Amino acid sequence: MGNWSELPLDLLEFIEGHMNLYIDKVRIRAVCVSWNSHLSKMPNHKVKQLPWMLQALDNKREAPHGLFNPLDKKVYEVDLPEAQGKLFKGSSFGWVVTVEDLDSNSLDDMYLVNPLTRTRIKLPPRSKFPDVKSYHADKVGEEYVVFTHDYFDAEGFRSDPLFGGFDSEDYDSDWSTEEFEHKLQTIDSHFVSKSLTWKVVLSSTPYDDNCTVVAIYGHSERLAYCKCNDKKWRPINVGEYGIGVLDVIFHKGKLHAINDVGDLLVFENIGVDSDIKATEEAVPMRATQTAYLTECFGGELIVVKRYFDFSRIIIHDPKNPLPRTNGFEVYKLDSINSSWVKVQNIGDDILFLGLNSSLRISSHDLLGQKGNCIYFTDYTFSFDINKGQEEDSDVGVFNLEDGTFRSMPGFECHPRFLWPPPLWVNIV
Repeated sequence: MGNWSELPLDLLEFIEGHMNLYIDKVRIRAVCVSWNSHLSKMPNHKVKQLPWMLQALDNKREAPHGLFNPLDKKVYEVDLPEAQGKLFKGSSFGWVVTVEDLDSNSLDDMYLVNPLTRTRIKLPPRSKFPDVKSYHADKVGEEYVVFTHDYFDAEGFRSDPLFGGFDSEDYDSDWSTEEFEHKLQTIDSHFVSKSLTWKVVLSSTPYDDNCTVVAIYGHSERLAYCKCNDKKWRPINVGEYGIGVLDVIFHKGKLHAINDVGDLLVFENIGVDSDIKATEEAVPMRATQTAYLTECFGGELIVVKRYFDFSRIIIHDPKNPLPRTNGFEVYKLDSINSSWVKVQNIGDDILFLGLNSSLRISSHDLLGQKGNCIYFTDYTFSFDINKGQEEDSDVGVFNLEDGTFRSMPGFECHPRFLWPPPLWVNIV
């Protein structure tokens, strides 16, 4: 055919409808502009796809992005202006959560972006989180006034403005004005986006009317939630289990969370009056790590702990290398003995961990790749890209059997000063 754009549209839809691989859906949209504009904004994926790694290819604001496919070991350049000048704060069901970065005219916005179709769905802005007392876009460098961790009550937080929306008459009348102001902090938009917005996950595709979006946020790593058409984020009360949430996941229809003392929390419902259950024994933890929740072992929920080498850091030396991953441990719950058991074999599974909603894929779907491994992306330590950290990204593959690291097959590590750090994107 001399002109592909003249292909009958019903035939084009028929061909695209029989494509199961993400790579094929990317390629068919790249043939010509008319195909890309005509094909559905929400592809009907029939099988579980391998996650791809979304990454910045340059530090310039207008630079393109790349999608690394671990199956064919290639990086596909994508024109994604919807993600330019944005920070990635999570990915679920093929959608990437973005928040505004520096040099933006709309520093408060949050979106869901589909990197394949470029569809964008607006979420409630960052100024509508429970930790924000006020937001002033015109006060450059002082846009946000937020509650600090010193503000929170240790009794369960139900009387706080965080659990009902702030109003000047809501706070405890026993506090003096001076005491109240000590619990507030004025900070800039970039810091809020980078360091006070940690991770966002979805319960389902955003086109599902029941989709719930959950975020880890704030000085004390708390939880908030919203629906895609909401105007604000609402607090999730974690009650006696306190603060310091490290990861969240929707598992068998329920929200699960793990905090920094190892409590695994199961939410029967979410909100100010959350009904929470916790395992009797906490996962053993230590300070220099984070943790992930993911499915494995035929649908079981497991905890993966990630360790970092902080010995390389010299305080006040911005040229010194950043922390790097130096190990992982996997734990599963022994429900009979109510205890956590360390495991070194997850069979043929491969785990994909990072800012994404954690994923597991059978190695049988990754031709030539070994199972019992963890594919990980850079952890989002809050460092200043203007300092010019020249070392490679903290991206690689960890072998659980022998505890060794190797580079990701076919992936060319980019310098760590490229921002934002890469993350896995799954299409289901």
